[in-house]
Amino acid sequence: MRTPVPGGFAFPLGAALAVALTFLVAGARHEPVVFVVAMVAVVDLMAVLSTAWATLATAALCWCLHSGFVLGRLGELTFTAQSGHDALVIGGCAFAGVLLVSTLRAATAPLHDCEYDRNVPELPKQRVPQVLTPVR
Repeated sequence: MRTPVPGGFAFPLGAALAVALTFLVAGARHEPVVFVVAMVAVVDLMAVLSTAWATLATAALCWCLHSGFVLGRLGELTFTAQSGHDALVIGGCAFAGVLLVSTLRAATAPLHDCEYDRNVPELPKQRVPQVLTPVR
């Protein structure tokens, strides 16, 4: 698999995607399931593209945007049964995505990275002095 995007670049990318989807889908306040599905898509995309920590941070931000702008008003976080359920859904998808992607990355990695790299210098073979060799 491809090398993941470093977390310092991936979290702002996930945050920008989550905010853009908030602007696009937040008009559907009567159907918060649509917004949760959109946020799960962002979290799973970050799981594929980046590191585990960036994915989990993006999941936390997605829940805050969902709780503040879809379930709440003007960014005020709401702590209700619905927001708790949605936090479990977004967090569970984040953990499942991280687990799946890390398993796939480990399965596709070569067993020994240095074994296939021709740029890694090799130690020269040591010469044995003639004096120390046994006589037959």
